[in-house]
Order: sequence, then structure tokens, then C-alpha cells
Amino acid sequence: MKPTLSLMGKIFAGTLAAGCFAAIVAASISVSVADSGRIVKGVTSMGTELSGMTRSEARAFFENAVRVRETPVVLQYGQARWTLSPEDTHMSVDIDAAIEEAMSCGRGDTLIRNMESQIRCAREGHDIELAATYDSDALMAKLSAVAAAIDTQPANAYVTLQSDGSIGRVAGIIGRKLDTETLAQTLGPAIEGLSLPEMVELTPKDVPPYVTDADLAAIDSVLGVYTTRFAYGDRGDNIVLAAGHLNGILIRSGQGFSFNEAVGQRTASAGYRTAGVILDGRMAQDVGGGVCQVSTTLYNAILLAGLTSTERSPHSFPSSYCPPGRDATVADGLLDFRFMNPLPHNVYLISATYGNTLAVYVLGTRADLNGNTIKIENSGSAMRPVIYRVYERDGQVVEREYLHTDAYASPL
Repeated sequence: MKPTLSLMGKIFAGTLAAGCFAAIVAASISVSVADSGRIVKGVTSMGTELSGMTRSEARAFFENAVRVRETPVVLQYGQARWTLSPEDTHMSVDIDAAIEEAMSCGRGDTLIRNMESQIRCAREGHDIELAATYDSDALMAKLSAVAAAIDTQPANAYVTLQSDGSIGRVAGIIGRKLDTETLAQTLGPAIEGLSLPEMVELTPKDVPPYVTDADLAAIDSVLGVYTTRFAYGDRGDNIVLAAGHLNGILIRSGQGFSFNEAVGQRTASAGYRTAGVILDGRMAQDVGGGVCQVSTTLYNAILLAGLTSTERSPHSFPSSYCPPGRDATVADGLLDFRFMNPLPHNVYLISATYGNTLAVYVLGTRADLNGNTIKIENSGSAMRPVIYRVYERDGQVVEREYLHTDAYASPL
């Protein structure tokens, strides 16, 4: 026999009444709990049900939860370890706020609204998230101290010129650097969420040197060398100082070079002394006098090595330390000597002073010169020299390259 519509209605009404009754009972129990000063049903934190806890019990729970989660984290790199403690970052958790949030559920409003809130909490739940605050500057200070113990500077590979003319090699050293910014961005949210792991494996990045072993691998000989002589004294001291800035410079294939950028400004604070210079066609005294002899020596060396001058200026009148037309004057902010490396491989500068002799060597790959040897020829007069670069192979001239014509004036 099928139930009549009236009977079905009665069944539905009975079910609804039962549900309402259950809800009312649950609400009544929740209200009873609330009235007794305990946390209502459905309130949780960190996966734990807090229902029925008193204020003091809730405080004990939160304090214990924080204590468990604020243990120090170990930062490890290899065999070295550092401890990052809550005190290091001035970490703190507002437990009072968490307690108030738990106790306030289903309280503080009208009876009906409190009941509605408690029913919703019982059905849907209300989770209280514990969150910590910390001092980001204190965290970075701790990580920086760790980085200071880990970080190492890279060291360039370099070559040396042995007494027998062979090339010696010293391998470069790869440095390492801890990325403290990224590490702080990872640890910060973990501190705030009280979810720090017990250990963090640190992974500093490799920092390759500017000059690597591969950069120098093809260097096998001296492509060009030029020497000049100087007198001892303030001018000689300036020459030695400036020449030191050229030693160990790599010029990659296709790369340019600036003398002024490499040597830096010639100032008293940089260690330069006052000595003789040519200024507006006259002999004068100025800080850095004598440095033009270094740029001139370099100019001749790079010509003999097959490199290309891109900016060069002569003095007002011929210099005593090189043939006419073979000088290259420089002045801070005014005149520079520049060249570029057109060869297939890198070249490497070595500068050295032996007593009162300055030598600049250009080391490179002998095959880049295609079996040629290079020499510089002067023609014309001393006051108007014409300069050529001559390439020879097997005793025969294969190319005669015009470089420039200078016009000097007589010293005033």
C-alpha cells in the first residue's frame, strides 16, 4: 500500500522536527557550554578540537603549541652548522589574541545571534591560526653572519711568463655566495606560520672568476713586447704605479680596451707624484707626470701583437723614450688610448718594471698571426713621421699597413 500524500507530509514534518530538535539540542548544549565559560563546539586550532576548554586550559594549549613549534632551526652547510633561534629574530606570538578569538565564538551578541553563531560554528567549524611576528632586519643580520662564514671570493686564472719564454699557468678559483635574500624570503613565512623545519640545508651558489682557465687555454706565446727606459725619481714612481694597473688584464676576442679606465685617474690620493708633463705645448709640472710613457709602451706592444688602435693622440713634440710617431699621450678626462682585439683568441697583458726598464708583453695565440711577424716602420721626418705596420712571412713582406702621420711642433 502506497503512503498517502497526507502520510508523506507527516513523515517529512516528523523528519524536519527531528532535525530541528537535534539542532536545538546541539545549540542548547553549545549555549550551555558558552554560558559556563568554555569554548563552544567546532572551534579548532592546528588540528585540535578546543571545544569545552576553559580560558586557562586554552592558554595552556596555545602556550604548549607555540613552545613545540618555536624550537631552533639548524642551518647546515657541509660539516658546518648554525642555529637560528626565536630570539635571533625577536619572534613573538600573540597568544592572548588567539584565546580571545576562541572564547568569543558564540558570545557577545543577542541570544538568538549567539545561537546562530554557535550552530554555524558546530556545522562549519572555526579554525584559529596561530601566527608569529618577527624582526626581518634581525633575521637578515643572522643570515648575513652565516653568509660571512660561507662566502668566498673567486680568484682569476692567470698566466706568467717564465724566464725561458714559456707560459706558466695558475688555475682560477670558483667562489661561493649564499643568497641571503632568497633564504630570508623562504624562512620568513615559515617563521610566521610556526612551521620552521628542524634543519635547512644551505646551498650557496658558485661564483666563477672573471678570468677562467678556459679564457687562457689557447695562450701559448708572446705576440708582442716593447720596452722603454725611465729615470728614477717621482716620474719613475708614477710609471711603476701606472704600469701595475696593466698587469694581468685579459682582452677577449672582439673586446675593446681603455687605458684611462684600466689605470684610473692620476691623482695624489691614488699615490701619484708631481713630475714633468707636456701641457699646451710647454714643459710643466703636474700630478701623474710620466704616465704617458706607460701608454706609449703599451701602444707599441699592441701594434707588434697585431691588435688595432682605435683612439690615439701624439704629444705636441717628440718624446725621448720612443721613435717619433710612436707615442700615445693620455690625460684624465681629455685624452685616452684605446685599442681592440680583432684576433680569433683572447690576449693577455703582462707589464713589469726591471730597475729603470718598463716592459709590456702581449700574450696570445701564435696561430692567430698566420705565421707572420710584425715590425713598425718610420718614414718621413722626425717632425712629420709616417708610421707603417709591416707583416712579414718567411722573410717576405705580405702586407704594409699605413697607420698614421703625425705633425709635431718644436718645444716652446
